[in-house]
Amino acid sequence: AAVMAYERVTLYGVPIVAQRKVNYGRIDPETSRDLFIRNALVEGDWRTHHQFFHDNRKLLGEVEELEHRARRRDILVDDETLFDFYDQRIPAEVVSGAHFDSWWKKKRHEEPELLNFEHSMLINESAEAVTKDDYPDSWRQGKLKFKVTYQFEPGADADGVTVHIPLQVLNQVSSEGFDWQIPGLREQLVTELIRSLPKPIRRNYVPAPNFAARFLDSTVPLQGSLTASLAAGLQRMVGVPVEAADFDTGRIPDHLKITFRVVDERRRKLAEAKDLEALRLQLKPKTRAAISKAFEEAAGRPARGGKGGRAGADDGQPPAGPEQRTGLTSWTIGTLPRTFETLP
Repeated sequence: AAVMAYERVTLYGVPIVAQRKVNYGRIDPETSRDLFIRNALVEGDWRTHHQFFHDNRKLLGEVEELEHRARRRDILVDDETLFDFYDQRIPAEVVSGAHFDSWWKKKRHEEPELLNFEHSMLINESAEAVTKDDYPDSWRQGKLKFKVTYQFEPGADADGVTVHIPLQVLNQVSSEGFDWQIPGLREQLVTELIRSLPKPIRRNYVPAPNFAARFLDSTVPLQGSLTASLAAGLQRMVGVPVEAADFDTGRIPDHLKITFRVVDERRRKLAEAKDLEALRLQLKPKTRAAISKAFEEAAGRPARGGKGGRAGADDGQPPAGPEQRTGLTSWTIGTLPRTFETLP
């Protein structure tokens, strides 16, 4: 945690020492202090136990993650802002980690929060409206709650928002609501939908971003289909007829379409796609097996599996465990529960 330099010693031009390591803080303390602040504190290239350092790195990580979610590179303040923060608080004699430790050992008792970042100071003024609430960690649908992750990698299959759906509840998930996107990307999505209209209709709704903002200000999200709501909303504004079918969803950028990732009980990816119904069909056999397994575990009974039971069994009681029966010609298996639910 110190700035080092290589010293070269010569005598009448003849090298005596070619490359000796020395502490540069004694030679140029001003430059050493500058490098210590930039490399150790601003860039985080320092192994230290100081709590403020780890808290600050965590806060920086949260803002960087917000940039990733918002698909922007202008939310986090630049390094010069962070440098100025430390430069104003750390005395001139601190030129290395050892000097810092000695100074901070006393100073932290006087002003324990002197070097702590605040979230507001890390956000550029132009991005103050961007909040984590606009980019949630989860998506709720009724009793179900799904993990949401973000990827800022144009061209990648999962670029944008990804909703993680456990296999055992795949059959319970409806596509309803997902077409509205998360709040942070909703205005972009609506803007692109307006731009996808046929030209004779689209020319009545320009500039598209303005109409998108007006629509979202006057509508309740997640109420019905987005395209149907948008068509009705645009028509109310101008009077030019618009129908849901007029929007060309094929022209919407992929990062504005939600990716659905189906995972097993260990959260490992089984399959992913932009089309939820296609995923449901693709994984139907695995979904059926997962539901059967979940039923067995919920009932606390070992699986019988396969083709079990007697086709003509009629003891007036429901089966002891989940099973398949074939050859039935009448209802002889007792009372079955109307539904079986499991939450992720």
